[in-house]
Amino acid sequence: MRIINLFVFLFSINMLAQTGPLNDSEQQVFRSSVIGKSNDIQSFTAQFSQTRHMTMLEGEPQSRGNVYYKSPNTLKWEYTSPYNYKLLFKDSRLFIVEEGQLSQVDLSSNKLFEKMGELVAGSLNGKILMAEKDFNITYHQSGKFVKAIIIPKDQGLKGMFSEIWISFNTDHLIRSVRLIDASGDYTEISMSNIKINQPIPSSVFEN
Repeated sequence: MRIINLFVFLFSINMLAQTGPLNDSEQQVFRSSVIGKSNDIQSFTAQFSQTRHMTMLEGEPQSRGNVYYKSPNTLKWEYTSPYNYKLLFKDSRLFIVEEGQLSQVDLSSNKLFEKMGELVAGSLNGKILMAEKDFNITYHQSGKFVKAIIIPKDQGLKGMFSEIWISFNTDHLIRSVRLIDASGDYTEISMSNIKINQPIPSSVFEN
């Protein structure tokens, strides 16, 4: 029994110690797995915590909320703490509700916001890994998780985020996203209570 326990312990240490870029065959297997899962995702819900890391700011402001996704391109990002704020991407429009006031943006006439919507949705459902014409993507082992480092090619989007790090869990589903500014400051979003292909009331996606 002691030998078995020692083996399990050493194996766990080895898994945690694994870091570095995936080789070509590992990348292909991982990418195919994520894309295969993403094609089966019709809906996605999760709770999230969002932390802002800034070198010039003491403390790390944190907010919480819920995210809802319905295939192919309906997405709601709802902040519930410390304030109420909603972003809804639907029917080629972005609806913003802040302090009870509704505003909207026509995404078809604002390409930057349109790309932002595609980036957020693609990050959640994994389909961003298919967008190699828009991003340079590399894959890295980080302990038992895999991290995709994504660099936008579009200059407008790159002006907002120099890099996007997406960490996937052992089921190859998103567990966290890091959005890195050109300054090096970043926003970390961690997911929990993830539910795939569960019914979402239509009222969730109302303006």
